[in-house]
Amino acid sequence: APALLAQTAEALTLATVLERGAKLVAQPPRVLWLPNGHEATVVLPAQEGTEALHALRDGQPVQPPITTAAAVWAALGEPAAAGRPLPACRWLDATTLRIEHGAALWHWQPGQERATAVLRWAEPDAGDTPQHSIAPDDQHTAYVRQRQLWLQSRAGRLRQLTFDGSADLVYGGAAHRAEFGIDRGLFWSADGRWLAFYREDQRGIAPYPYQDLQSLPPKPVAGRYPMAGRPHGRVQVGICDTADGSLCWLEADPDEDVYWTNLAFGPGPSLVVARVSRRQEDLELVRYDLRTGRRLATLWTEHDAKWLEPEHPPTFLPDGRFLWWSYAEGYRHLFLHGPDGARLHQVTKGAFDVQTLLGLSPDLGTVWFQASGEDPRQLHLFAAPLASGEVRQLTQERGTHRAELAPDASAAALVWSNLETRPSTRLLDLQSGAVTPLPAPNDPLGGFALPAQRLFQIAAEDDTVLYGHLALPPNLAEGQKCPVLLYVYGGPHVQLVTDQWLGGAPLWLQALAAEGYAVCRLDNRGTPNRGLPFAQAIHRRLGTLEVQDQLRAVAWLAEQPFVDGSRIGVHGWSYGGYLTLRLLLAAPTTFACGISGAPVTDWAMYETGYGERYMDTPAENAEGYQQSSCLPLAGRLQKPLLLVHGTDDRTVMWSHSLAFVDRCIDAGVPLDYFPYPMQRHGLTGRDRQHFLKLLRDWLGKHLQPAAK
Repeated sequence: APALLAQTAEALTLATVLERGAKLVAQPPRVLWLPNGHEATVVLPAQEGTEALHALRDGQPVQPPITTAAAVWAALGEPAAAGRPLPACRWLDATTLRIEHGAALWHWQPGQERATAVLRWAEPDAGDTPQHSIAPDDQHTAYVRQRQLWLQSRAGRLRQLTFDGSADLVYGGAAHRAEFGIDRGLFWSADGRWLAFYREDQRGIAPYPYQDLQSLPPKPVAGRYPMAGRPHGRVQVGICDTADGSLCWLEADPDEDVYWTNLAFGPGPSLVVARVSRRQEDLELVRYDLRTGRRLATLWTEHDAKWLEPEHPPTFLPDGRFLWWSYAEGYRHLFLHGPDGARLHQVTKGAFDVQTLLGLSPDLGTVWFQASGEDPRQLHLFAAPLASGEVRQLTQERGTHRAELAPDASAAALVWSNLETRPSTRLLDLQSGAVTPLPAPNDPLGGFALPAQRLFQIAAEDDTVLYGHLALPPNLAEGQKCPVLLYVYGGPHVQLVTDQWLGGAPLWLQALAAEGYAVCRLDNRGTPNRGLPFAQAIHRRLGTLEVQDQLRAVAWLAEQPFVDGSRIGVHGWSYGGYLTLRLLLAAPTTFACGISGAPVTDWAMYETGYGERYMDTPAENAEGYQQSSCLPLAGRLQKPLLLVHGTDDRTVMWSHSLAFVDRCIDAGVPLDYFPYPMQRHGLTGRDRQHFLKLLRDWLGKHLQPAAK
């Protein structure tokens, strides 16, 4: 029956994926909790691809809906185009929605004709990075305009907080090139009184020759890029007391070279910062006085001879104790510390990395968190007693459970799927364990013949278990051999292989599988959620173990009865682009072809925070930098290579791929090269569509997926 269904279903093609895009992705019900409790509303698909917000009664949506996306947009004074979903919103109280849209914060009670703008701020100017942050009490917003930091009150008062901002003196941005989990530069205290912000002085960084190729003639664009071993930005943390607009700066030695990471407001009132040394081997958790900026105490210190990478601020309890994330036991876990910083005990335990801290129960007795459990490809909901004790896994079905806790921690909304099961949303009562499924959406992929999905595992050279995923053509006949696309990333922070719907692989990869490829992905050593030794195995030798592990996957693939070992191609982007080049150069006859996108080709040209964490500096690890570089190996390239790069890439500079092209010219080695004018590190819009079509055609030319 499945084979017959596959023959009668619509074929999934890359053209279909590019044409329909997000319309092919089913959106499971989205829960909006009412504040201060466990009552919930749910967002469901409505007519013409739009959305509606429903009350829930006994787990079922109530008709008619509370409101629709069209009504919300009308209340905001904007037309509701077909397919336009609800804007980002949440319940302010039992009857009022809080909506951020445009440069304003709106309050709206469903049924009212118009929403009320309770807080407005200026739109960013051309050249400014849009950056604003609203205080938790909705009384102020801080934003960047004309490169200065401004504070707008709900009462209408506007204060300019800084006056020396420029392209090289950046206020309110994600400092240190967004390393260490830094995703913003504006931070509010829970009561909305105190604003902390980053100031990054980039004048010590060497200018980089960015250019605008779309002007006539092309013109230079100011910018800086901190390469490994060279000067990088100097960061300060400022504090604004919104009660009077006064500013102070956290006490610091102006000559010290440290990373200011993971800011959190503590008791006192105080601000706690995780300061990391330039070598990223030492960390100190320091408390500062919010009123003066004075350094008060060092709460905790850590050292690791390879690297430390704090990515989560401490979570403070009302009595001054706090939870801190640490790899002290080999896996990332939560530890309870006293108000003076002394470590009291380990809270979460197990042979897994904690991935998300969801919250604590109102009585502070229970910590709710997410982790994989025994299988690193899965994700589950756990509970641990704050006072130390047995850790309980609350979700049991195999797969990936993404959870959001109710405000009173009595229930959780879960979106669950696994390799074979489409995503579904359910409510879990955390006291009784009762599960209430919410209505399943219509699946836009239901009429397509989807690739067959498989999870597999192999052993690395040191017998470490490595996990992989395969997507196979849906009508693969017995005895038929198909070409392979090995899709790689392989670097820190990215786990590709997960036990969720379609293995978590994007639809364009699934389309290539449906068109005749076996698409393979493997998480090699150095990728996350496998503990610290697994992550740190690559230290000072990037591009070595990753290649070994991926080649083990290729050897396993060649043994499979459905694989034509002479038609294996490899593709990746960013770190995956680097790994693509390393594989083609380390095993020049193994692959039939490769497509490398935006690759690092020499780590000496990459940025300080990321590069020095994994490689140390070029002066400290000259041999490692030489051995990890693709440039000296360019002459080993034997098989067809398509090299692709955006010319305005600000993450992996365009010069990386140009340097590799130059080495290929020196070695007399041919390659195909395609620059995407003025595209950044990730291609977008028409350029993205153009590249995926180019990739498909280029793979078809060299791997011939229709051949038997």
